Amino acid sequence: MDENLAKDFVAVWQSELTAMAADRELREVWAAMLNLWAQTASAAAALLPHEPSPRSPRTAEPQGATPADAASGPGVDEVQRLNRRVAELEQRLAEFIEQRDSARSGGPG
Repeated sequence: MDENLAKDFVAVWQSELTAMAADRELREVWAAMLNLWAQTASAAAALLPHEPSPRSPRTAEPQGATPADAASGPGVDEVQRLNRRVAELEQRLAEFIEQRDSARSGGPG
């Protein structure tokens, strides 16, 4: 029985992941999020000290290594659009909760 449950669990996740991979909007959101994360990580790395501390061993750097190019993807406009959409959804959710609570309490809805 445990083997069947495990097989069903894997089948459900494969189905869900396949559906998510087919969703264009979800792929775009993930790409925007990963791009933002990469930009944040690059900015944070730039703030780190470049000289090793006296107690840490110096690691050899390969000769001729070039820094990675910035990731291409959506820019500030896309992030602002996503922020506006999230704010819209938060407002709709708040209105929905308010209506639900009013209906439960018997108030005007």
